[in-house]
Amino acid sequence: MDKLHFDQHISRQYNEELEQVRNDMLVMGQLARDQLAGSLAAVLEGDRARGLELDAADDRIDEFERSIDDEAQGILARRQPAASDLRLVISVIKTITDFERMGDEAQKMARMAIRRTDQSQGVPPQAEGLRRLGERVLGMLDETLASLATLDAKRALAVCRLDAEIDADYKALIQAGLPSMAEDPADALDLVWAARALERIGDHACNICEYLIYLLGGEDVRHAPLEEVAEAARKAEDRAER
Repeated sequence: MDKLHFDQHISRQYNEELEQVRNDMLVMGQLARDQLAGSLAAVLEGDRARGLELDAADDRIDEFERSIDDEAQGILARRQPAASDLRLVISVIKTITDFERMGDEAQKMARMAIRRTDQSQGVPPQAEGLRRLGERVLGMLDETLASLATLDAKRALAVCRLDAEIDADYKALIQAGLPSMAEDPADALDLVWAARALERIGDHACNICEYLIYLLGGEDVRHAPLEEVAEAARKAEDRAER
């Protein structure tokens, strides 16, 4: 937390509150990441039991969101934070929303695994392509969590750059699956839904990295062109080194 100078508060309890809300956010992010990994495996392996387990696990992510939101709202009410402290609390609130939505997308995949095994459908078409896309998105999430843990704007920018590649992979996978649409529309539709869930999770990861750049540099880069995000990340790194 050195980059944000949270050790300079007079109140040790205030420091601890900021540390706690940030740490809880990281734990929630890891839960969302693990749920995605498990749900993807359940779909690809036709594992109904794992799908059921991960469908229920989404409740824990929802509980984390509510708990962290309460923590953040309490800090706003008690401490009336300013400057980087305020940006931290705002970033946490926004970030946990994206983590919760990642959990929702992973839950959709878990439910797909349950339904497909109940209907004896086996693995979806283009399973290897779906696996590759899933692995890339999981790597993106790992880098997102590492960026958050180390407060690294350059690493966050690298994640944002990956988003365009994930989008291209998603489109290519859907295109490859189109020929099977006529043979088995339901099967092909599952491919579309699973790939779309992964692509959306990539979008959420990029959102989170944009919040981190805002936290570190103070510039809101949501919906900004990538070159503006890159410039804001550079300024954030320069600021951290002073």
